[in-house]
Amino acid sequence: MHRLLTRASLSVAIIIGSLLTGGAAYAEPAPMVRVVLESFTAYDLEESGHDEVYVIAQYQGKARQLFPTNTGELSVARNDCIYISGDSCPAGTNHRGYYSAHKPSYTANGTLLMVALREDDIAGDDTLINVPLWPEPISETQYFREEANINGYHYTLNFRLEPSY
Repeated sequence: MHRLLTRASLSVAIIIGSLLTGGAAYAEPAPMVRVVLESFTAYDLEESGHDEVYVIAQYQGKARQLFPTNTGELSVARNDCIYISGDSCPAGTNHRGYYSAHKPSYTANGTLLMVALREDDIAGDDTLINVPLWPEPISETQYFREEANINGYHYTLNFRLEPSY
């Protein structure tokens, strides 16, 4: 009986101690955020046959290609899903293996950060999806799913912002 009372009083002391110190541990918001691509899907193309696509991030006047990791672009066909990380590809799409992408960190100070899926054309690059963000310090991951179904093409882009210390 004495052992049971000791355990109970120890549990009460731990609970009271956590209440006095502010409860559960609080994660301080990160001063930076990391862009992590998850996937993109080409449901319908801008051109006939194949589109040559790539993903960039633009921040403070500088552009960084996130995908593919080498310069250039990746050729995609209708209903191709390019899986990088995160959730799997949607049902009914052509799962195109596993790819890697750059995961750059940016200062979370409310400055405009653009994440864009682009198609490489001879006449100039076309922006298929353009996501403007103004990142602030975060302590939890934020998920983004953008869809463009206009001008004869249909794409989705999935990515997340993670705290980066």
